[in-house]
Amino acid sequence: MIIGTGAAAVSAAAVAGGLWFAGDDPDQPRGADAHTAAPECGVVPEEAIARALPEAVLESSGNGPLPGGESTVCVWTSAGQTDEAQGVLRVNLSARFTDASAEPVVTGEESASRAQAAVVPPRGEQVVLGSGTEGQVWRGQVSGTAELAFRTDNLLVRVSYSGVGGGDPVPFEEARETTVAFADLLGEAL
Repeated sequence: MIIGTGAAAVSAAAVAGGLWFAGDDPDQPRGADAHTAAPECGVVPEEAIARALPEAVLESSGNGPLPGGESTVCVWTSAGQTDEAQGVLRVNLSARFTDASAEPVVTGEESASRAQAAVVPPRGEQVVLGSGTEGQVWRGQVSGTAELAFRTDNLLVRVSYSGVGGGDPVPFEEARETTVAFADLLGEAL
């Protein structure tokens, strides 16, 4: 029993030491990764939030690891803050890091591009944001919701906007317009 436990401990230490020595941990940024961490919620321009959701407040925010990267999620809401149209705005900023342990090496940009392709449904519509960045926008699962995804270097950005006016969900075209205008300003800030 002692020999088995000792062998397991030595084996685990060898694997961990080998990964550290090789420096191939896919969860760490590499020199080519423009974004070495997921940006915090403060990177989102206040002007963009105010245009999308007047009088909105930051309801929740979180930052943490994801396989091969790091993610920040920010949620703003104007529910109960104003008599005008109300809604919820969610932003997910996912920095994807280069995986030097893969054969061939998968760059952070490639990983972010693959992640974007995975989240955009076939009905996604191509849009060009003000910064010249290409993205896709689509109708969300809930009425009054538009979602959008775009990438800048190794950072995948997802935006979801849900609006309500007069007690009813806003038309998709209005939600789409709000989402794209917000993403324009956010893209310029990144």
